[in-house]
Amino acid sequence: MAGETETEIQDSVGPPVPTISAETGTQTETEGQYKAGRLVLTDSAEIGTQTGTETERERQDMSPERESGEEQRSRREPAPGPGETGSVQTEAPVPDVSESGREDSGTRACDDEETARKGREEGRVDVVFPGSVTLDGCCRFVCELLKCVLYQRQQLPMTYDQMVFFQKQQHTSGRSEEAEVKKPAKACGGLPWRRCQRTLQDLDEVLSNLEALFSLSHVPRVLFMLGGSAVLPAELYEVNMEAVAVRGGEKCLRTSWCLRQLFRALFVADLLSDVKPVRLVSTTVMALAHRDCGVAWFKPKVDFKVPTKVKRRVVSLSCDAALSGGAPVAAADWDDYIWFQAPVAVKGFST
Repeated sequence: MAGETETEIQDSVGPPVPTISAETGTQTETEGQYKAGRLVLTDSAEIGTQTGTETERERQDMSPERESGEEQRSRREPAPGPGETGSVQTEAPVPDVSESGREDSGTRACDDEETARKGREEGRVDVVFPGSVTLDGCCRFVCELLKCVLYQRQQLPMTYDQMVFFQKQQHTSGRSEEAEVKKPAKACGGLPWRRCQRTLQDLDEVLSNLEALFSLSHVPRVLFMLGGSAVLPAELYEVNMEAVAVRGGEKCLRTSWCLRQLFRALFVADLLSDVKPVRLVSTTVMALAHRDCGVAWFKPKVDFKVPTKVKRRVVSLSCDAALSGGAPVAAADWDDYIWFQAPVAVKGFST
């Protein structure tokens, strides 16, 4: 009974701890295996620690800060293609940003000098867009140029946008018609209200019908004739768009960017300045369009010839053929185009 109890106690406690005995080598052998196992684990841990240390040291040594110049060059150099050897590869020279910037500045300065010379000697400014433009963009070019010519040639006391702003102010001022009849009212900024309203009305009518004409036909040329008559005007300005490549879609240039390029060239050429005094005149607009476009507001002038006895100032717009991806209208197609005259003339006024 006592033996069974002792056996149960030993089973509950666990296997007996091996002891050293001189008679049998089992326990000694077991202890040796136990010690050997600890030795193996200790050696493995030390080896793992050394391996991790060496790996960390190798990672630090291979960091970009410690890479040698030869390793960096070999990493940048592309792998040799089929039939090529990698022994004669040379590193491409890095371009100097400062030198390229100076070259661009020099090129632009030369272009500006040529633009100024053409504007001074030939009365002409050439603007080449690096891509195609939209039909709506061509209409915007003409409309903005008309506003600019009227203001620069002192036919308007201020810019078109300022006049529109003052007109809106006048409408919201709440003045009654009786007060306007008794005492001629002056719009903000000292503009005569009635004359300002009449000029804006005529100019808006011309601009809106130009948009309608551009929607019906391709318009390669537009004339602004100041003073005199259609046969012999005092001043003649031409917008030539025969070399413009018109396309649709997202691949076309932004109209706002093209307008900045256009007016920058116009400013450099100084095409609209004149030391001679300018008197108030009427401005007539004529446009070249297809004879069968179906426009009703513009009046066709089949026998009209562009006046040659007056100095003509030309704003020539074109698109780079290599970048536009489109071709302008062929010259042979201009035979079906005739001149149309705006029935309303914009009368200049001043304060």
